[in-house]
Amino acid sequence: MARSRALVVEDEPEMLDIIKVNLEQAGYDVTLARDGVEAFEALEASEPEAVVLDLNLPNMSGFRFLRLVRRNPRWKGVPIIVVTAFAFEEVEDIASEGIDGFISKPFDPSELVSKLQYVLSKENRPAGR
Repeated sequence: MARSRALVVEDEPEMLDIIKVNLEQAGYDVTLARDGVEAFEALEASEPEAVVLDLNLPNMSGFRFLRLVRRNPRWKGVPIIVVTAFAFEEVEDIASEGIDGFISKPFDPSELVSKLQYVLSKENRPAGR
């Protein structure tokens, strides 16, 4: 059975490691990016089935990355889970850009794995995504 591919976009090295280890242990192939520019390059190269995205990133913010991905027909259907230190109320407007999940830092890594499994399950995918 093929492993699902996830792109993790996070600039904090410790958080990046925690997410990577937990997703790999859950059976995902993980590609890492440390900023929005790297994330866009990784999106093209790795063609992930889902993205785990921090919003506070150098070079190109996660907000900008999200908008660009959602406006591109090739990528608009890729599920995106936002993992951020921002409170949901602070970033509520991004939900209109089409996020599939939101997790506040600090978080339990098993919550992220569960949410990723949920958004990737075929019966929970919206039409066109």
